Amino acid sequence: MISVSTTIHDIATAPAALRASIESHMASMDAHAEIPQDLHAELREAGVFRMLTPREYGGLAAPLSSALTVYEDLAHIDASVGLVTWNANFGFIGALLSPLGAQRIWDGSTAPVFANSGMPGTATPDNQGYRINGRWRLVSGVHHADWIVLVVIVAGPGGTPLVKGAVVHRDQITIHQAWDVTGLRGTGSHEITVEDVLVPGELVFGFDDPVRVDGDLYQGFIPALVFPGCTAVALGVARRALSETVALIGNKPSMTGRLADSPRVQYAIAKHESAVAAARLLLHAAVGELEGAANRHEPVTLAQRAALRAAMTHAAEVSREALVSAYQLASSTALFRSHPLERIFRDGMATLQHANHSALFMEAAGRARLGLDPGVPLF
Repeated sequence: MISVSTTIHDIATAPAALRASIESHMASMDAHAEIPQDLHAELREAGVFRMLTPREYGGLAAPLSSALTVYEDLAHIDASVGLVTWNANFGFIGALLSPLGAQRIWDGSTAPVFANSGMPGTATPDNQGYRINGRWRLVSGVHHADWIVLVVIVAGPGGTPLVKGAVVHRDQITIHQAWDVTGLRGTGSHEITVEDVLVPGELVFGFDDPVRVDGDLYQGFIPALVFPGCTAVALGVARRALSETVALIGNKPSMTGRLADSPRVQYAIAKHESAVAAARLLLHAAVGELEGAANRHEPVTLAQRAALRAAMTHAAEVSREALVSAYQLASSTALFRSHPLERIFRDGMATLQHANHSALFMEAAGRARLGLDPGVPLF
């Protein structure tokens, strides 16, 4: 049965409690490009996959800021674990589905685990629901998922394309082993295909549909529950890179003495740690504005949504600069698999390749500030 005993305090301390287990599985994740089953089971039992799930369905309905902190803290240990945890937190769809749809997923047994992909497929209306077809890439954690949430395009009135979500069971997909990469190997972000699968109407939803459960978490802009998670992961990796660099250069020699005695090194460390900390504060401030509006049951404004997107892209840029600087300061040490910075660098750079970190969203935020249409779906 689904346990509801986990608290937000338990979730906040979960990364520290899981650290030893995560670290003991890092080599396996890198070798096999997957989170091992026993570690995934520990994460599931800890409740980190249901932070955004409504309480009615055994979740915590935790504040988004709390979930972001967990993603960041897990990524500080291992980026793949942080990213899969973020990708699995799609339980908020329980607030959008009809009671019948929610009952299909939360059937009273173990808490479901989700995976998702934002690359759109097609959904064609059928008398009994929708016919889903498409190929979706980068479905992180798909081998461990019970249900997969897919973005689909449906023809609306007058042929206008509408973005919706469709929930399919793992038995309805075909997984293609396509995750042959260097960074974020442990995410197991394979490709899937869905061919002419009939999805009942109660398992298809709009991201702007009226919510059907109580809770301040679901009163705001629902897509914002997704977007900033990968940014929290990037910040966690950047913080870890800088802390590993500080530990390394304390006694690392240079051509003129100790590396730590170099003003250039001192400046770089102070600059990037300050920049990452400031970017984190900006991200959480933007999230706090959205949470405040939701708590007051006020509409989230375009300016608030734009501020979140701008904070995300800014944090990504700051994290990238910090990673590059850490790699440079570590010199040849960062090349060796025996040092954590080798993996941290490639995981961090892979995280920053996520579409949510694209400069296009900073441009869209600028357009919004200038009174123009952002020109981006779900902005």
